Amino acid sequence: MDLTKGIQRAVNYIEENILSELSVEEIAERAYLSPFYFQRLFSLLSGISVGEYIRNRRLSMAAVDLQTNGLKVIELALKYGYDTPESFSRAFVRFHGILPSAAKANGTEFKLFSPLSIKVTLKGGSVLTYRLEEMQGFRLIGKAVRSQGYEIPAQLWQKCFEDGTTTTLCKKSASPRREIIGLTDGTSFDGKAQMYYVATIYGDAPVPKGYVAVDIPPRLWVKFFCGDITERNVDSEIWQRIYSEYFPASDYVPGDYQMVVYPAGDGDYPDVLGEIWIDVRRISDVRDESV
Repeated sequence: MDLTKGIQRAVNYIEENILSELSVEEIAERAYLSPFYFQRLFSLLSGISVGEYIRNRRLSMAAVDLQTNGLKVIELALKYGYDTPESFSRAFVRFHGILPSAAKANGTEFKLFSPLSIKVTLKGGSVLTYRLEEMQGFRLIGKAVRSQGYEIPAQLWQKCFEDGTTTTLCKKSASPRREIIGLTDGTSFDGKAQMYYVATIYGDAPVPKGYVAVDIPPRLWVKFFCGDITERNVDSEIWQRIYSEYFPASDYVPGDYQMVVYPAGDGDYPDVLGEIWIDVRRISDVRDESV
């Protein structure tokens, strides 16, 4: 329940400061989440990004200003954070379907985008299998890209299959299961994109030429058994259930790393039984650190 309250606090902070310059870091702090995980959780629960939510709220409010307060377009552009009247007008047309200059006409239709209200609903009723596990730090090696979404990681996976990288990673893996891992590194998030790796667990040997290494510190992990899940299906029901069922009902919040783990010993596309690993921290510890 604390996570649900945290998301609502973040939404309230957005609404209280809707006309100010907002950063994801400041918003996420209200939910005791990293900016990376806050954006992911917000998108999964609401269906839109944080930036889209803020933009839609402002454009909805701008229509009211045009109708009731008689503000000029240049005044509205400044008020709602646009650099020029032209950029404001383009955004207004994309959202409402009409020019701001037509807003005062009798019978004009507008889109109302109301504030979010986070509510707990009865859902689930089926089993979500998971375990909590403390792990020492470990090293991964693999290939990496910087990505905002899921298209580029999918392209990286395809390239790794085609050029034999996944087979090589399996052979070099220091793990008995020779896992192939899709790692999203939230510590590299810059507000827009983060590093994504196709990798495997590695030992202390020198990093092979053409590969990059990333060191994962000691963490507590929640590990979900996923069955048949692939990186090509990252928006599947399992992700929705993790963020909408597990975390709101637990004492934990996501940390910095998210992994899709396949025990794929042959290097072929791992469309077999896989797991999702997310490092976690107790929400009480995060809250105490932020005080």
